[in-house]
Amino acid sequence: MTLGQRTRTGLLHLTFEQQRGRTVLTRDLQKAPLMIIRPFELPCGTLMVFVVNPTGGVLGGDHSEIVAEVGAGARVLILTQSATRLQPSPSGAVATQDIRFTVAAGGRLEYYPERTLPFAGSAFHQTLRAELEDGAELGLTETLASGRVQMGERLAFADYRSRVEIWRGGERLYLDRLKLQPGEFTRAPGIWGDWDYAASGVWVGSQEVTDWPAVLGQLACSHTAGGAVWLRAASARGPTLDRALGAARESLRAQLFGARALQVRR
Repeated sequence: MTLGQRTRTGLLHLTFEQQRGRTVLTRDLQKAPLMIIRPFELPCGTLMVFVVNPTGGVLGGDHSEIVAEVGAGARVLILTQSATRLQPSPSGAVATQDIRFTVAAGGRLEYYPERTLPFAGSAFHQTLRAELEDGAELGLTETLASGRVQMGERLAFADYRSRVEIWRGGERLYLDRLKLQPGEFTRAPGIWGDWDYAASGVWVGSQEVTDWPAVLGQLACSHTAGGAVWLRAASARGPTLDRALGAARESLRAQLFGARALQVRR
């Protein structure tokens, strides 16, 4: 194997538990290029962790595995420090990422990564599976750009796939599969139209939603047959999408979890 063909496998295994009324990180296994910045406790009592990739991004053939286990009563927020940059893959090798979450009854896990930015020629497949006990709470979002738009790379990536599954007590509450393979004449995949930024989200909580967030023509949400709350959004500009998504997220968190607004300092 030549230097240019080498690939990397990043591992991140985290276990969170409640001890003496506070959430603590009790197990931390890291393997570059994945690592975390030390946990910070937010004013609301949630323990926040930033996932960091100190390299230039995700290379073709790379594999990442993220596992998080949240115990009863623990409150956890996982963020990424910056956008996920999917680098070109001249060989066509696909970069992969597998994410697995388990949340015990009374626990809460929220995962809100920054935007994924696919460079021209990149290929990336991601799977996320969450297993919840009855009474567990979960919040997830995924935000994707159509490429490096300002560099003239709209829909110039080779392949992007994402699969998200949420299970509770042996019942699947939510399944979302996304497959994008832009072609020569591709201009408007799905709900994007001529827009360049899209987002999706899912939340599972113990309370009811009575005030559904919505932005005409840009953001909508509802619930699945299993009771999970889903969200879809798209916009011509990234900051516009981020603001709408952030407002909807806080509204749903307040209603489903009875949670105070997140106060995150970057």
